[in-house]
This record gives sequence, C-alpha cells and structure tokens, in this order.
Amino acid sequence: MMIVPVMMLCIVVALLWRSPHAVLDGPTQDGPMRLLQWTAGLLSEPRDEWGRAMLGELDHIEGRGRRWRFTIGCVGATLLLPPWGRAGAAVLAMVAVGIGSLGLYASVVIRYGLGTGVWVWVGAAIVVAFLVSFILAASVLLRRPGVAVPGLLGGLFVALAWRATSGFTFSGVIAPITAPWAKPLLVIVVPAVVGVAGTLWGGSAVVGRRTARLAALSAGVGLFLYGTLAVAVLGAGGPPEDSGFSVRYIVSDRLGTNIILDLVFLPLVTATVGWAATAATARIQPRLATNADSVPFTAGSRVEPMARPETVGSAVPARSRRRTVRLVVLGAVVAAAVLLAAAGWLRA
Repeated sequence: MMIVPVMMLCIVVALLWRSPHAVLDGPTQDGPMRLLQWTAGLLSEPRDEWGRAMLGELDHIEGRGRRWRFTIGCVGATLLLPPWGRAGAAVLAMVAVGIGSLGLYASVVIRYGLGTGVWVWVGAAIVVAFLVSFILAASVLLRRPGVAVPGLLGGLFVALAWRATSGFTFSGVIAPITAPWAKPLLVIVVPAVVGVAGTLWGGSAVVGRRTARLAALSAGVGLFLYGTLAVAVLGAGGPPEDSGFSVRYIVSDRLGTNIILDLVFLPLVTATVGWAATAATARIQPRLATNADSVPFTAGSRVEPMARPETVGSAVPARSRRRTVRLVVLGAVVAAAVLLAAAGWLRA
C-alpha cells in the first residue's frame, strides 16, 4: 500500500527539482513540435539533415490535425530506422530475450492445458504488448549517447539484486520475498543507486534519467525470462505454500505473478525512484543539471551550449575527472553485483 504514495512522491520531487518553472508555467511549444524535436534527437549524425528538413517543413504546416499527422509519420519513420553498432547489438539481444520469454510462456500454456481460460489469452496479449513496448523503448534509449553501457549495467545490477534477495534457484524465484529488509532495499535503495550512478557516469542528469529507464526495461525483460523458465522447469512443484491447489491453478498463478512483478511493478518502481534520485543528485551538484544532451534539436543544427571563458581551460581536467568517476562507479557496481551474487548463492 505504501508503494503508490512513494512513487507519487518521487514523481513530484523529480519534476519540481528538475525544472520547476517548466512544470508550473507549462510548455512554450505545441505538442507536435516538441515531439518532433525529441524524435530528431534520436537520429545519427549522417541523418541530421533529414531531421532539420522535417522540422523546417513542420513550421509551414498549419492546422492541429495536419501537424500531428505529419509528426506521427516522422516518428514512425525514425523508429523504424535500425540502430547500428553497440546499440543494434543490444536491441537484438533484447529481442532474443523477448522471443525466448514468449516461447517459454506459450510452451507452459500448452503443456498444462491453460488455453481454455479467457484470462490466459488476455495475459498472453498483455505479455506481447509489454515486451514489444519495452523493446521499442529500449531501442530509443540505446540510440542516446552515453546511455547504453550504464543502462545495461544498471539493469544487470537490478536483476542481481532481486535474485540475490530470494536466491538464484528456481524455487527461490517463485517463492515470495519475506525478509523485512529486502523490500526497502529493492524498491528504494537499488533504484536510487542506479539513478545516482548513471548521473555521475554520464556527467548529466539527462543521462541519469535515461540510464534508470533503460535499467528498468532491461531488468524487467531479463527477470521475466528467468521467472518463466522457473515455472517451465518446476511446474506446480516448489514451495509448500502452494500445496492444496490444482496444478493448473498453481502454474497459471505463477505465470500471472511473473507478469505483474517483472513487467509492471519492477520497471515502474525502478524508473520512478531512479528518476527522483537523478533529480536529487543534480540538485546537490548543479553542474550535472544541464548538459549538451539536454539541448533540443532545432531546425538550424544541433545546438551546442556556449562554453564560458573560465571553463575552456579546464576541459581536459574535467574529462579526466569524468573518466575517473566512471571507473569508480563501474568498480562499485561490479563489486556490489559480486557481493549480491555471493549472498544469493550462500542463502540458496
């Protein structure tokens, strides 16, 4: 019951600490222009000219409906352009995990004859919708500079934390989390660590927010695959709490629990609390509040913030400090992941 108030508080904190004037005064541009500027920022450097042309053409389109139709068409064309390099490899990995999850889900439904109930088909449609949405959102985030590595590492950290609290065995996966310290750790501490680490890693609150979102999506998809695999292997076996019910009921209940926990609860909590932690970090360190990545793409060019004279000479030391911060954050994340894994194995 306390999760929803905590999430609402995190949203309020993040919005007000991020940009109180924008929240209170409202946007200065209409929806199509803001959406198209955001979409154009996803384009790679060779396609900058196409993004500028689309923004320039939108300036000459009148009528709310016509502007929205044009913008939605541009958004669809941008999202269909495949990312390349590391981002493309990460998207393909998430697609493989999503397809594997759907295959396992379908095999469990067929094996235990769960297809007779209407809710099973509704659950299957929900699973497909969530996985496709997660992959599309991750594809967008992976195109952003400096987000792929910390976001995927953050997702691994979140997944290991959730598995370490209950053990890495399949029985531990389907068993409820009973330790009183585990829920605050997983709901507040772990997402906050991801948000702070992403902000420090990228040197920007913008990168921190995107890191928390990518970590939430990747962790949710990975844990759903692991949880579905546990149900496929154990079936109705496992914890004694499920004794006394029919096999079909136990299996269907475990599949539904995986959907709610891994595809709804975990991503929402991780992204929301991580966002608030990012805003708090930027509040403590104002230099992290803005960055070149947060400047919108305009019809003229990718606007670069003007450097102050006193900061020009410190470019190299700043870059060195950022590299040091990244190494420290990476080392801390790896050490925490190893400790969580060791704790989970010892408990199992």
